[in-house]
Amino acid sequence: MADLIDSLCKRSGEDLGIIRSCGESGIRGIRGRFAMVGLVACWVGILSFVSCWYSFQMLFDDAGLAIPVALLFAWMIFNIYTVLLTTLSKPVLKFKNQGVIKHLSLSLRVGFIVFFAVFISKPLEAWFFEPQLAERVALMKEAAVDKASRQLEARIAPEEKKIQVEIRKKEALRYPGAAIQPLRDEIRQLHADNDEALERVRFVVGRADYFIQRIQILTGSGLFMLSWLFTLLVVVLFLLPVYLKRKLNEKNLYLLRKGEIYDQIVTSGYAAFKTEYRRILGVECHERYLDPPYNTEKKVPPHTYKSQDDFFERYPS
Repeated sequence: MADLIDSLCKRSGEDLGIIRSCGESGIRGIRGRFAMVGLVACWVGILSFVSCWYSFQMLFDDAGLAIPVALLFAWMIFNIYTVLLTTLSKPVLKFKNQGVIKHLSLSLRVGFIVFFAVFISKPLEAWFFEPQLAERVALMKEAAVDKASRQLEARIAPEEKKIQVEIRKKEALRYPGAAIQPLRDEIRQLHADNDEALERVRFVVGRADYFIQRIQILTGSGLFMLSWLFTLLVVVLFLLPVYLKRKLNEKNLYLLRKGEIYDQIVTSGYAAFKTEYRRILGVECHERYLDPPYNTEKKVPPHTYKSQDDFFERYPS
């Protein structure tokens, strides 16, 4: 059981070593929270596979061939999602950009997760509403065949009209039937070719899965507005790990320990940089901030700026 929880914690985008080092007093709550995050991430991977499998088996018309392709795409989505969870961990170090840039960066990453959720949700909804969608798709296919039939009729109509005019001319001049028959055969051939083309259209339209059209129907009104509720649930599921991670109390033992370790890594690295800087250039690195290397508080310049009146008082004309 402990190995399973540790495995789930790894999927949370957090440092398993730090989780283990938090001590007995807080390890259970911390481990449980991050195990929940990892469990949701695994569900995201499963839903991604099922959604991709349904999409590709509709496109390829081959459920077996769709499995390896779906595995590949689900693996990519799962890994990108895990990386995003890692970047959305609650910050433990000071950083300079606290305003618009910070919120823009956070919004872009959360927006990317929402995009993934909608992208995964829609094929699952198409699968769920398959019976209702089948009726709509059948009507769309009939409309497509009727449209093709009208287009084919319109295509041969000028040629048929031209031949009919030629037939009437020859009949008016009392041509023998043998001379007119090739023209009548030509008209029959036109209709035969038209019927053959229409059968090919019926075959192609009948085999088409209309997958994109199914998704378009789902985004419409009526009964399929319920599909947006399913979309919302999937979006909430995808964002749940972000909520669990961002809502950690700043005094949480894990965040405190993580902050200590990360701060030590940053400060020791910066100290090594300053040593190398001094060795190569022979001078100390000039600091313009009070809290290097985070650089969030700029030093106040020692100069005192006075007013124009002070200048004229000191240097009267």
